[in-house]
Amino acid sequence: MPENPTESKSPQLGDAPAKTTNKAFLKLILLILFVDLIGFAMVMPLLPLYAESTGLSAWQIGILQSAYPFCQLFAAPVLGRLSDRFGRKPVLVASQIGTTLSFIILALAQRFELMLLARMLDGASGGNILVAQAYIADVTSPQERSKSLGLMGMVFGLGFIFGPALGGLLAGLTPADATIRLPFAAAAIFSMCAWVIVLKKLPESRKPGEHGGEARVVGRAGLRAVLGDGRISLMVFAAAFLTLGWSNFEGGISLFLKHRMQFTTSQASLVFAFSGIVGAFAQGFLIRKMITKFGERKMIMMGMGTLAIGFLGLTQVYSVWALFPALILAGLGQGMATPSLSGLISRSSSPSIQGAVFGTLNSAQTGSRMINYTLANLLREHYGDAAPFFSGAIILAVGLLVARAGIRRLDSNKT
Repeated sequence: MPENPTESKSPQLGDAPAKTTNKAFLKLILLILFVDLIGFAMVMPLLPLYAESTGLSAWQIGILQSAYPFCQLFAAPVLGRLSDRFGRKPVLVASQIGTTLSFIILALAQRFELMLLARMLDGASGGNILVAQAYIADVTSPQERSKSLGLMGMVFGLGFIFGPALGGLLAGLTPADATIRLPFAAAAIFSMCAWVIVLKKLPESRKPGEHGGEARVVGRAGLRAVLGDGRISLMVFAAAFLTLGWSNFEGGISLFLKHRMQFTTSQASLVFAFSGIVGAFAQGFLIRKMITKFGERKMIMMGMGTLAIGFLGLTQVYSVWALFPALILAGLGQGMATPSLSGLISRSSSPSIQGAVFGTLNSAQTGSRMINYTLANLLREHYGDAAPFFSGAIILAVGLLVARAGIRRLDSNKT
């Protein structure tokens, strides 16, 4: 920002020494992400409960959950390329407006069609995370980029702790005979706050047409890089299977807790927050200790295996005392496997194609969520509340085999 706070011109990255300016802008984009993620994480565990309370069927709930990643799959690459061409700030402003409107519609909607419109609008605006990643890459040096993106991961973890906890508290304030709406209205306020900060405070990090620091979007280069390298393709498929398995938890835990455990909406959200604490502990502390001892390869196998055991444990849960050990295993497993897989894929890819490869990876993970949110709800309806976790354990077992094959291929190609 300008060193003189009364200066009237719009702030630009060149207005202050690079080191100081970059740190200030990094803190600002992380604050924006945190505020935005609180709103998103408030809605995520409550959406299936909210939809069921309005009388929607299992397939309709699944479609609602899948609508976000479906639209994000197509919109994120477009928003990413637009931000490369026209700058990060205008794309962030537009996407925040879309997210705010989507939460307002959800808070007022009573029909499936309007809820679906809201989720599609939010998904189409969901490229803001990808653009924020590109913004961080713009304002940090290559040497500091991994550390800065690690801070972004920490912000995600905090958002998925405070968001569900706040959503649960607000849901508890809702009268027993009323449909849950207050958390969705609060999410709109948080999203609007993030939009105001972007509009008023965040400087542009990229001149239109400038090269370098492109947003990580899927494209022909990324697909060729992934499919043309058997080592990378297997690890990307393993990451997709991991996301496919974990999405059973994301999309199914709230209704599982309501039906199997007779938890209230508020209690279910607080359980989601507890899972966020476990995941943040795994990614922020445990993995740092374990990865130096075991390495990424073993951490991937241990993490996916632990997550599968946690899922099998959830299928046998009928009491609170049995619930929390299963949640801890699942949270630790996901927290160990996800960053280890991303790190191994990054170190195995050429620096020149990192953005393309990770754009393909992000799209594969988004597609996995889109498929399984609907599938998990249909399984729950036809085979019982534990069915999504049985399915998740099987998917993770297949993912383990794929990861093992990919690791062997990586090791056989060492020179």
